[in-house]
Amino acid sequence: MALYTFHLCDEHGFSGCFETRELPYDSAAYPMAGELLNQHLSADHVEVWEGERPVLSRHREGPVIRPVNEDRPPARGIQAAS
Repeated sequence: MALYTFHLCDEHGFSGCFETRELPYDSAAYPMAGELLNQHLSADHVEVWEGERPVLSRHREGPVIRPVNEDRPPARGIQAAS
């Protein structure tokens, strides 16, 4: 089993504390992150790492879907359609 670190973060992404758990696979981290959010009501989200590898981020609220920035300049080497 691998050792996962669960960083309990505030709305600015600051991790005030963390917990570690040994889990058999990555997908087991998602429900554990939910349990930790229920235990730590001041946390906005949980970021999960396995060593130096980011695994997932689970937020208390659902994801916010924002419109694509249409005013963004085109990538280099790509011409904008006229």
